[in-house]
Amino acid sequence: MTPGGPSPNVRAALAGNFIRKDFPQRLGMLLVVVFGLVATCFYFARNVPMTFAVLGSLVVVDAVIYLFVGKVTVCYRCRAEYRGLAYNPDHEGFDLATSEKYES
Repeated sequence: MTPGGPSPNVRAALAGNFIRKDFPQRLGMLLVVVFGLVATCFYFARNVPMTFAVLGSLVVVDAVIYLFVGKVTVCYRCRAEYRGLAYNPDHEGFDLATSEKYES
């Protein structure tokens, strides 16, 4: 232990962790908004097949991203991200109830 208490890594290990895909969430949201706007333009132009083609292409892009993007371990308390570590089988996906326990 350090004089000021446990190191950040130890605090994160004590707080609990969850696993998520290692993809920038803002970029994912940007993709949804852009594809949604393009699909809306086609819908207002009364081109319903193109609307569904755009939305279907977003599903394909999302599936490709899901297949090729790795995972990251994230601390509930400090939101530190740990890449390149072996995954603990006890860590699961994000749980809102567990997250609320660690909020200050």
